[in-house]
Amino acid sequence: MTTEDKKELAVAAEGAQKKNIKVIIIAAIVAVVVVVAAVVIGVNVFGGPDVATLKADCATASDELRVTQNDYNNLVNGDAATASAYTKDDVSDTSTLDKLNDELAAETPELASCNVDADSEYETAIENIKKNTAWYQEHTKSLQAAVDAVNDSLKK
Repeated sequence: MTTEDKKELAVAAEGAQKKNIKVIIIAAIVAVVVVVAAVVIGVNVFGGPDVATLKADCATASDELRVTQNDYNNLVNGDAATASAYTKDDVSDTSTLDKLNDELAAETPELASCNVDADSEYETAIENIKKNTAWYQEHTKSLQAAVDAVNDSLKK
């Protein structure tokens, strides 16, 4: 083999090596594009609810809270106010009046609303609204039970 042949073989080998490097670079670029596309699709599909859904969920939770607050307030200002006007002379069991007064003294929860500063705060707002809704539901039941106890204890 002559020097000239050796040079041609070296040039051919070098060209093949450069071609392999190009193929590797192209394959790496394609792989990166596929991974980025998969991440974008995954985030869109599995990334949680979108802002419009969170706003709608918050509005629904807020409406439920409003209804339970109204039920509670109607009871406080209606039957509970009437029952709390009775004196110990009006009832057989005076402890019913004490229980009613305790129920009426319960501190209502802090205001929770969908008025948030950032979209990321909707889930916390929804959670707080649902906690308040549960509080009003529970206290409406316990207040109604106290009112009923006073009314059942009225002397006839």
